[in-house]
Amino acid sequence: MSSIRKYGLAPGPVCILLLLTAAAVLIHGYHMGIEDQDVYLAALNKSLHPDLYPVNSIFFTEQMKSSLFIAALAGSIRCTGLPVAWALFLWHLGATFLVLLGCWRVAVACFNTAAARWAGVLLVTVLLTLPVAGTSLFLVDSYLHPRALATGAILMALAACLRKSWIACVGWLIAAVLMHPLMALFGISLMVFVGVEPWARWQTAKPLTALLLPLGLGGHPSQAWKEAILDRRYYFPLKWTWYEWVGLLAPVLLVWWFGRIARRQQMAMLERLATRLVAFAGFQFAVGALMTMLPGTEQAAALQPMRWLHIFYFLFLVMAGGLLGQFLLHGKPWRWLALFVPLAGIMFWAQHDSFRTSDHLEWPGRSARNPWAKAFLWSAANTPRDAVFAIEPDYMKLHGEESYGARGLGMRSLLAEDEKDPGAATVFPGLAPLWQEQVHAQRGIERFDGEQFHQLHVRYGVSWVVLPATARVPLGCVYRNEAAEVCRVE
Repeated sequence: MSSIRKYGLAPGPVCILLLLTAAAVLIHGYHMGIEDQDVYLAALNKSLHPDLYPVNSIFFTEQMKSSLFIAALAGSIRCTGLPVAWALFLWHLGATFLVLLGCWRVAVACFNTAAARWAGVLLVTVLLTLPVAGTSLFLVDSYLHPRALATGAILMALAACLRKSWIACVGWLIAAVLMHPLMALFGISLMVFVGVEPWARWQTAKPLTALLLPLGLGGHPSQAWKEAILDRRYYFPLKWTWYEWVGLLAPVLLVWWFGRIARRQQMAMLERLATRLVAFAGFQFAVGALMTMLPGTEQAAALQPMRWLHIFYFLFLVMAGGLLGQFLLHGKPWRWLALFVPLAGIMFWAQHDSFRTSDHLEWPGRSARNPWAKAFLWSAANTPRDAVFAIEPDYMKLHGEESYGARGLGMRSLLAEDEKDPGAATVFPGLAPLWQEQVHAQRGIERFDGEQFHQLHVRYGVSWVVLPATARVPLGCVYRNEAAEVCRVE
C-alpha cells in the first residue's frame, strides 16, 4: 500500500483527479463529430455497420490500419451495448482522466510537496484546450481523440521511466503505439533521452532516436499531392507566424530556466527532466528541420515532425505549475483562486466563443443545436444507407458550421472534401489524384445548375447534397433550417 500511495494511486488523489476530470469537461466543453472526430466517427460507424460508406471509405479506413483505437472502441460498444454517443463520451472522460493521472505521476516524481504537485496538474487542467504553437493541435481536444489516450500513456511511461520502472515504461509505450503510432514515436524518443545513463553520454541517444522518426515517404510528389499539402501551413515551420515561433522558443527557454532553478534548490529529479527535455527539444527540432526545410523532403513533412511540441507543452506546464505551487502559491487559497479562476474563465470563454451556435456541453442523447449538425443528423435518419453526398469542399469553414463533420454525423458516403481528406492524401500520396478530382468537381456547388448536378450524379453516383440555406439551386430540397438544406439529386 505504501508504494501505491508513493506513486499517486491512493484513493485520495484518484478522487481529486476524477473531480478535476469533471471540471476539465465543464471548462472546456464537449462536442461530438467535430474536426478530426469526423474521421474517427466515420471509421467507427463503418466498423459497426460494414454496409455504410460504399464510396470513398478509403479516405478514413487507410488511416486506421496502423491503430487499434477503432477496434477497441467498437469492441467496447459491442460488449456493453452502449449507444455510440455514450461510448464516445465515456471514453473521452477516461482519456482526460488518464492524461491528468499521467501529469500527476510526473509531478509526484519531480516535486516533494502536495502544493507543487497539484498546482502542476491544475495548470494542465485549466489549460487543456490550449493551442500548441505551430502544430494545429490542442493539448486535449473537446472530443474523444486517440491522441489523448496516447498522450496519457506517454506521460505514464515517463513517470515510470523517472522511477526506473522499465517494464511499466515499455508497457505504457506499447499502449501509446496501439492508440496513436505517430505521437507514440515522439514519446519513445523522449524516453531515450530521459532514460539514457549516465547523462554525460547522452550523445549515444542521437543515432538511436534518429531511427524513431521516418525521414521520408519516398517517390516524387504529384501535382495533386502538392495541392493537398498547400494549405497545411503548419507542416512547415518556415511558414509559421512570428508568434508561433515565440510559442516554440519561449517554452524551451523557460524549461532550461526551470532546470537552473531546480539545480539551485537541489531538486534533482526536476533538474534531470528539465535538462533532458531541452536536449530532446533541440534534437527533435533538428529532425523536424531536416524533414521540412531541405529540398526534396516535401513528403516527409506529411509526418508532421514538429508535433513533438505536444508532449513538450504538457511537461512544460507541469513544471511551471509545480514551481508556482512550490514557491508562490503555498497554502494561500486566495493565491490559488487569483491564478486559476481567471485562467479557467478565459479558457471557458474561448471555447464558448468558438461554438456560438452549439451547446457548450453536448451531452449524449441531447438534440444538437448547431444547424449544420442538425442537417447531417437528419441525413443519417432519412436517406438511404447507400446514398452518396456532395458538399462544398470547404464546408467546415462556413460561418456557423463550427467544424461538424458530414461523414461522421451523416453516416453516408461523401465525395472528397478539403479539410480532413487532404490529411489522408498527403500521408497516402496515391489518394491525392482522387481527392483533387472530386474536390475540383464540387467547387462552387451552391451555384451549380441542373446539368452540373447531373454530371455529379453520372460521374460519382451523387444522389444528395448538403448546401447553405442561401443556395438557389434547381433541386428538390426536402430539409431546410436557418443555415443548411439537404437536397435530392436526380
